[in-house]
Amino acid sequence: MARIQASRVVWDSLFTLVFPASCRVCQSAIEGFTPVPVCPACLRAARPYAGLECAGCGLFLRGNAALQETLYCGLCLQGAFVFEQARSFGRYEGVLRSLIHHLKYDGFRPLARPLGKLLAHTVQRLDAPVFDLVLPVPLHSKRQRRRGFNQAALLAAALSAELSAETSPVSGIRVRTEDCVRVRDTRPQTGLRAAERRKNVDGAFEVPRPERVQSRRLLLVDDVITTGATVNACAQALLDAGAGRVSVVTLARAHPEDADVL
Repeated sequence: MARIQASRVVWDSLFTLVFPASCRVCQSAIEGFTPVPVCPACLRAARPYAGLECAGCGLFLRGNAALQETLYCGLCLQGAFVFEQARSFGRYEGVLRSLIHHLKYDGFRPLARPLGKLLAHTVQRLDAPVFDLVLPVPLHSKRQRRRGFNQAALLAAALSAELSAETSPVSGIRVRTEDCVRVRDTRPQTGLRAAERRKNVDGAFEVPRPERVQSRRLLLVDDVITTGATVNACAQALLDAGAGRVSVVTLARAHPEDADVL
């Protein structure tokens, strides 16, 4: 089954390259060859979040929260997260949501490259954008075999390549996909309340070789953050293994009240 899924992903990408047809986002005709069925206008349409965000976890602050005399959300004031900071490029809606879905569920892996540019933009919003390693949030081996790939790993590789092409303090950081692994095949987070999400991923990650992350400054990469439970559990495993600090970047932020994502 896993081989069939992987073969289908490869064939879909090849077919799309030769016969692009129409944009899967706006339905307009695409002229010329393209590695993904998305027009250039839609690839440029995703806009970065420009409002107030929590100084810690990066939660996009709504009107009533923004009126408080602090830039930290309630969870960060309570010390709920072990990662240093998290930032997301934009809201999980509209074109950005469509692009993520086409990468994650339709297997259009070349989309990782333009999305990596958005992540590079997001890294610059961190207070300390200097890292030793980039790590994708891992999938359990069973789920990765079914899907054929880990979208977070594709995004991490694209981000690293983008940063390496720039003159910046974070250029040249390496991607490590094996330094943190998911050892428990957790149920999907969809539909779970915040407390249930935290319990679901508690102890789900391990670091096989702690010496590889010892005292390192790590950047975790994922596609979407909702309550922060998954990235926090992953960061906890890395810090328990001796990591110096862990920060997080994702493409999108889904508000917990609106989320239908993992």
